Amino acid sequence: MTKFQKLFRYVWRIDAVLILIAAGAITFGVGAMVTSEFGARSARSRDAEAGVPVAADPKTSLSLGNTSQVPGTNVLRADLFLDRGGAGFSSGGYREIRNILFIEPGQKSAHWLLPDNDHQIVDNSDIGERTTVDPKRIIATAVLVKPTTGTPESSTGKLLLFDPSGRNIVQVADGVRQIHHASFGNGDLTILYERNRHFVMASFDSTSLTKRSEQEIEVPQLK
Repeated sequence: MTKFQKLFRYVWRIDAVLILIAAGAITFGVGAMVTSEFGARSARSRDAEAGVPVAADPKTSLSLGNTSQVPGTNVLRADLFLDRGGAGFSSGGYREIRNILFIEPGQKSAHWLLPDNDHQIVDNSDIGERTTVDPKRIIATAVLVKPTTGTPESSTGKLLLFDPSGRNIVQVADGVRQIHHASFGNGDLTILYERNRHFVMASFDSTSLTKRSEQEIEVPQLK
């Protein structure tokens, strides 16, 4: 056997060992990823089971988010999420807001904004004012509620306006595709939304949420 053949045999053996080590490392890494993925899912499942029950079916993916205080009030609010898990090893899941829970001090029972969880809230716009006492006081909130079928970008839904407690709820319009603007000024609430491929400007009394006016805005086409 020549020196070249011996050298080639040694190199081949070293390469074989390195390939075996690399294959083992890859196998270990994939196994760790799978274990971590299933472990995380199991933890999320246990957390959901340990939380406040929000549905009759304990196997549902509905869960309450963190509770926060509505600025300028003593009302607490929490979003109800539907978790949609992703496929494969990535965390490509997402969450849909299906409802909003209101908790008021002195009230023994909380209450929901919507009567069911069969719709998704795709837009949520708090309308507030700057004050000297609080950085911002929420006067009302506008939400766009759409069906769960279809894509949120192309489908239409109901535009709702409600007070901080979620008890005074006004349906602004149906067939709305998007909320473009919501603000407070000169004692009125103003909402600009899109319906039937047109802009609509509506104003409301900030106390009663009664509609004061509604005007469709014509957008000139460019030539």
